[in-house]
Amino acid sequence: MNQTRRRYLAATGAIAVGTGVAGCLGGSGAAETSHSCELTERQAVEVLPQPRLGPTDAEITVAVFEDFGCGHCADFVLGPFERLTDEFADDASVAFVHYDLPLPVNDWSTRVANAARSVQEAADDETFYEFSRLAYENQSEYSWQVVGDLAENVGVDPCRILSDATHETYQPVLDANVAEFEDLGLEKRTPTVLVNGQSVAPTDEAVTSAIESNRES
Repeated sequence: MNQTRRRYLAATGAIAVGTGVAGCLGGSGAAETSHSCELTERQAVEVLPQPRLGPTDAEITVAVFEDFGCGHCADFVLGPFERLTDEFADDASVAFVHYDLPLPVNDWSTRVANAARSVQEAADDETFYEFSRLAYENQSEYSWQVVGDLAENVGVDPCRILSDATHETYQPVLDANVAEFEDLGLEKRTPTVLVNGQSVAPTDEAVTSAIESNRES
């Protein structure tokens, strides 16, 4: 079991977090968690940098378009992506960049995406990726309680995250990512992985091969 998931389960005391929490799927559900938040609507955020692991001037960029409600995205992020970011963690020529592409698979696609971007802006990119991993690990258990718990677990105010997720504070940012993807003219599916703009299969082998090919060219 992943260490972050163990830490989360230890903090909450159960896997099925949020079971029995009233309104977890409703519009007001985020206010009905144990966090007892007053959901405050902030002005929509129009621009936010893409979350990144690696230097901004990296020679090779691995862009990943994801949907937090997509099971295939969870498989990729918790498998190949985690191994790839470990493998290239000390390689200054490679950077990994997150893009949102909510299809949406379900209501949580945009809710969790807004929550994750709120974490990014409240903390930093590293914390965004930590929250992202935890979210995918708990994808089958999504609820407002879980979203708040995960925010608290990564050290960010859960009420801010629940407010932004409820009011879709970062929807303009998500929409801009979707528009950027549509401009590529690719079939809309997640995860979509691009290495220096070229689509590759979301596997360790395909991404590593593309990285090495770009390094040699």
